[in-house]
Amino acid sequence: MTGGRGKGKLQPVGDILASALEAAGLDRRFAERSVLDDWAQVAGERVAAHSRAVDLRDGVLVLDADHGAWRQELTLLFPTIARKYNERHGEGTVREIRWLHRDRAAGYRGDAGTRKP
Repeated sequence: MTGGRGKGKLQPVGDILASALEAAGLDRRFAERSVLDDWAQVAGERVAAHSRAVDLRDGVLVLDADHGAWRQELTLLFPTIARKYNERHGEGTVREIRWLHRDRAAGYRGDAGTRKP
């Protein structure tokens, strides 16, 4: 009983999922999310303990750090971080960073500050 559709060929689940994400227009967003999940591996455990990758859109990586000294450190490390991300996920994946700014009373209030490698 073959439906003619797959002609008896099994497809890997990963291929099916990739096709479904692409058809739904979510493949790019899913790829961007995997970049965020790699933060600790790319930045290193010590740096990741004081910072986090918040968002990635169109090559702009939004970061947050728990102290100004870590923001400065990450700004200096950014060319290396961008290179590592681009080696893992393809050239141009990360082109610049922006920072979340914290308002002590109101929490997050948006991003600002840019650094390009």
